Amino acid sequence: MLLEVFVWLTVRYSTNTITSAYRDHKIHPKDSGIHMTDPLRAIDKRSRDYPDPDAIAADINAHFIYDPNRPHLQVCVYHDTGFGPHFHIQVHSTNTVYRSI
Repeated sequence: MLLEVFVWLTVRYSTNTITSAYRDHKIHPKDSGIHMTDPLRAIDKRSRDYPDPDAIAADINAHFIYDPNRPHLQVCVYHDTGFGPHFHIQVHSTNTVYRSI
């Protein structure tokens, strides 16, 4: 599903700079470890390529549902974990779906 989200992002927003993907260890105290999964379930994408990163994050979350059972979780989290603002793109292992809008 992560690949499907990434392809959607590439079609919709031609600029896609991945700043982090697979990691073999956690890099900050609140790191969930999702970047350490196999198959990979998260990537980080540069946000400074876009004039309105909040609008990009909202657009991604308007098109994908991370987990219908946990609507408070999102596919795109725009945040700064100490390494600069970026988009954290994540998918659930089985429940992420495309939202028809």
